[in-house]
Amino acid sequence: MNNNNFEMSNHSHSQKVLNRSKADGISLFIFDKRQEDDKAISFIYQRHTQAEAMDDYRLRLYKVDSFLQKSVEPNAVQGMAIGVKTKESNFPSTLPSPADPSGIYWRGLGAYGYRQTACMIHPLSKNLHLVIGMQMLQERKNLCVEQALSAMEDWMSDSSDHILENSINILRNECITESPLHQLENIAKGISPREQQVVFEIVQGKSNKEIAKTLCLSNYTIENHLRRIYQKFGVKSRTELIAALNCGRIKSLLHAGEH
Repeated sequence: MNNNNFEMSNHSHSQKVLNRSKADGISLFIFDKRQEDDKAISFIYQRHTQAEAMDDYRLRLYKVDSFLQKSVEPNAVQGMAIGVKTKESNFPSTLPSPADPSGIYWRGLGAYGYRQTACMIHPLSKNLHLVIGMQMLQERKNLCVEQALSAMEDWMSDSSDHILENSINILRNECITESPLHQLENIAKGISPREQQVVFEIVQGKSNKEIAKTLCLSNYTIENHLRRIYQKFGVKSRTELIAALNCGRIKSLLHAGEH
């Protein structure tokens, strides 16, 4: 997926999420917990989110976003995390104490008229996290997050694939030797980097549930990947796929890639 296609994909996914969640604004960004200050947050895409609010969040408010910070702690539960935060109607107008991060958070976003926020956080690695953020203005009703979950997961999956694909392409351009992934692509035309990861996990004998846990994806997303993998390999089941892998050189190539 090139950058133009990625932009179109983001537009389509964001529209679905907005329609189902009833949010007023939405954004997609990467949080790099190794970085500090304005380098930690990198916005990839946004619709109807106020530019000033985005800058405020990028510069300081992410530091007092308790759900974001808690979700990226080393002992946090792996996999996608979802949280909703609501501003209390009787929220004090006085300056919040530095010891009250929630007060700082809502005093900041409240200045732009927001009364409710929600986010989905997907770990790309132990340091990098992909985040969908949604905002609701004061005069609107509550965010309908549950109705938007499947659309958000689809957006996360496609965005993760694009980021992974770009990273792999950069590595390929810098590498001299052939990778096992090149061989896999020669057999299954059009297989994506994420699908290659799923195939690799299948070769290890992992179940769908185990693969979902390893790749920090939902079972629903893994099943979708498997359907596309079956089509590209010309098989109709997991058993046929494993048989096809065992009959060729793919299994040994993938195992070789571990060393």
